[in-house]
Amino acid sequence: MAVNLISVGLSVISSLRDPGRWLADQPGFLDVITRERPHELRPGGAGGSVEMSAWLSAALASPAPPGDGSSGAPDLAALVKAVQPGRWPSIVSGELKTVARMPGTGYPLSHADTAVLVCSDTSGGLLAGLWNAAALADGDLSRVSYLARPDMPLGPLRGRALVVRVPGLDAAEEDGFRRAMGGLGTLGRNLLQSGELRRAEPILFCLTGGYKATMPYLIGLAEGLRSLDAGHPVDAFVMHETAGQQAPPIRLPLRRLVASQVEQELSGFDASGERAAVPRPALLNGYAYDVADGRCTLTAFGEGLRALFGVSPERAGG
Repeated sequence: MAVNLISVGLSVISSLRDPGRWLADQPGFLDVITRERPHELRPGGAGGSVEMSAWLSAALASPAPPGDGSSGAPDLAALVKAVQPGRWPSIVSGELKTVARMPGTGYPLSHADTAVLVCSDTSGGLLAGLWNAAALADGDLSRVSYLARPDMPLGPLRGRALVVRVPGLDAAEEDGFRRAMGGLGTLGRNLLQSGELRRAEPILFCLTGGYKATMPYLIGLAEGLRSLDAGHPVDAFVMHETAGQQAPPIRLPLRRLVASQVEQELSGFDASGERAAVPRPALLNGYAYDVADGRCTLTAFGEGLRALFGVSPERAGG
């Protein structure tokens, strides 16, 4: 199994808004997408991410056949049946195009692989995650799961596309962003501890989509996972939107940190992310924490790294 950890952007929504760009040679199918307007799916009207999250939790918990009348799931099942994401080419989104060309995986998702789609805390981001997941799962909703928070149990992973909402990942305020980075670290740790991954199965980061501000943090998460040396090769890839039809994704360079040193320097911070003494030799200064007037404050990435490495705020040391 390869675990594809995918940062989700909005390119699939743009493609669904203008299906003629990728369905010009299939006029009948083009008419269906144009008529059904899957990019406008907004359960409960113009609600935000909380409303969309609640609807996704119900709709994907137990996909029902059209006409069943339960939990709003029939509406989604009927729409998926009409728009057939299993027929969508990978060019529908940057995320799908990158996954299709990354070594060691493919599109649609095989029954041996996993896709974890990291979504922004917005209704549009969650909708984009849903449609990318439905396409990856070859249009089979029974292979799509939803996680409202990264600290929730992941459930079965093999052969499935897991849509993950990251609370705070909406670029609205710094505190929310710090919470989001902690959530990403928790997600990474939960993946390793899920019992679903076998030794030597790779974790592949697809970083083409999503908020550009999160890319350095996701690269850092990839480096953290690699540094934990949990027996899983870790790589990261990105593809520019102008890449040609046969162009491979770009493999990003990832460092390997010394895990014991990371744990030592991240210990001793309290629950608010403060520490009186400067860790030594302070290799993570300016990266995981900042130092001013002799005091240390965890950065947003430091919050994520602390969660990934499982360093408790109550732990003393340094």
